Amino acid sequence: MFAVRTKFVTKTEVVLRTVYTALEKGLAVIGPTQVAEELGVSKSTAQKMLNELSKAGYGVYVPKKGLVLNERGKMEARAAVRMHRLIECLLADLGVEDFCKEAEKIGMVAGSSLVDALEARYGDREFCPCGKRIPEVKK
Repeated sequence: MFAVRTKFVTKTEVVLRTVYTALEKGLAVIGPTQVAEELGVSKSTAQKMLNELSKAGYGVYVPKKGLVLNERGKMEARAAVRMHRLIECLLADLGVEDFCKEAEKIGMVAGSSLVDALEARYGDREFCPCGKRIPEVKK
């Protein structure tokens, strides 16, 4: 069954991936500046996004600092990054040149059957075509 994703869910996954990327770089607290630069939005919009993640239970927003993900937030962020990078694997195999941007678009509407198929085909890969580690997700 096809599930339509809401704007909030889509935005949440994009922001969680952005936050997870910052975690991969060693940042424990992710501020609005990092999110704004990565997503091409204003700093105030990025702050609102981080506050929304906090209100949704993904972490704690520390005023004048940024978001600290909790375990749930880290788990959801890893899952979002994993799905994105597995989609990149598929697109690279198909010869798509700009697989990262295309994976972004596909990830917005990907259903569970696509995710299951990607796991079956590419789930054992450790790195995406960009050379970034594909995070493990507890099942």
